[in-house]
Amino acid sequence: VCLTDGAKDECNVVEVVGRNHENQEIAVPVANLRLSCQPLLSLDNFQLQPPVTFRLAAGSGPVHLAGWHQIVHREDDSFEEEDDMSEDEIAPVMPAKKQRGKQ
Repeated sequence: VCLTDGAKDECNVVEVVGRNHENQEIAVPVANLRLSCQPLLSLDNFQLQPPVTFRLAAGSGPVHLAGWHQIVHREDDSFEEEDDMSEDEIAPVMPAKKQRGKQ
């Protein structure tokens, strides 16, 4: 979330609007941006349950939003991050040999 060209030095509050478990609209502020001290904010690992709407609750903006849409099927246990190496190329882990010390 970042302020773009033409933004004034004022508080720009960005909020997410969605629905709660009772299907009532709920708005949650997620960013308070000001050109002179915090012109951008990363919402790293911020996850939302669609449908949601972002809106400028205060300030005149303009504000730019960037992100990605990722779908993960929870019932699919085969979802894993893949490495560049296949299982055949990975050396097996061997147990450590016990050393007998002289006491």
